[in-house]
Amino acid sequence: MNNPLQISIAGILVFLLLTLADLVPFWMPTMGTMVALTLVSVLLLLWAGFVLFEKNGDERELVHRMNAGRVAYLSGLGFLTVALVVQGFAHDIDPWVACALGVMVVSKLVARTYAEKYL
Repeated sequence: MNNPLQISIAGILVFLLLTLADLVPFWMPTMGTMVALTLVSVLLLLWAGFVLFEKNGDERELVHRMNAGRVAYLSGLGFLTVALVVQGFAHDIDPWVACALGVMVVSKLVARTYAEKYL
């Protein structure tokens, strides 16, 4: 699976499966909540498709994308860490926050390893 298109499609499919999976079987959302979740999932998938297939023009654009990626990653990491600490003090930790933090860290490590090995 060395083709970047196959990797992108696999990433989008995994993202779709994760956003549509209902891992909490006891939660019965209302119709409005389901519509909102569906719209958010579709918009996130469209955005992910645009991000995965955008092209760079020159080195400056590549540097801007790399810096934006770093800022986004560190912002998400900081926000989820603060949320985890606050929930820890309240003795009510949401497993989704911990899972999201773990997914961010693991995906960053996998992407870094892949980039150093194949790019």
